[in-house]
Amino acid sequence: MANEDAIVSRVADIIDNAAESLFEALRYCYMIADEDFYNITVKDIFRVGLVDITAPDCFRNLGLELDRSKIGEMGDGNFREVMDIIRYCFAVRLPFARREAPESDIKDSQVKQIYDTLEDYGFANPEGIVVESFKSTSWLAKTKKPEPAFDTEWFRSWIYTYGHDLAAINNRNMFMLGCADALFPLYYSSLKERLVLEFRKYGTV
Repeated sequence: MANEDAIVSRVADIIDNAAESLFEALRYCYMIADEDFYNITVKDIFRVGLVDITAPDCFRNLGLELDRSKIGEMGDGNFREVMDIIRYCFAVRLPFARREAPESDIKDSQVKQIYDTLEDYGFANPEGIVVESFKSTSWLAKTKKPEPAFDTEWFRSWIYTYGHDLAAINNRNMFMLGCADALFPLYYSSLKERLVLEFRKYGTV
């Protein structure tokens, strides 16, 4: 049986890799929306990314490398904050995954350790753009109330608050936001399923 530190590290890495993969998927979706890249369909990005959400380099299997001249602001340092927010969004939902593995002996303190480890990797929640917190989701999970939908509201808010070219109303930006509307819940659903399996695997600590 793996020790507690190994469990914490493994689960934190799964979430961290999923956050990076979703971030990369967004950038690839934006790149293929450029007129020179219509030979790659968005279905390919979804298919490749969701095969293994913990493999952020998987999009290279499409035969494409991210071209910074094609992704504009998404290649800037400021946009990296989006990945830190995605990591935060995934981390605060840990209590819901734990709730769905009632047979596991993973302790609440370990779930909090995973959250703290991810915070060390890098969190961002500028001006409280994400309304959820680890404390609020922990309380909600214990009440057995339904889990709120995992949506893109904060992402759209970030784009319109901190974006420049990305905030313009045009076909390319609307395409990217539409992709995000589908990618966010699909990635989260896959991640949650993976976390539940991990918690069940470590049934006794």
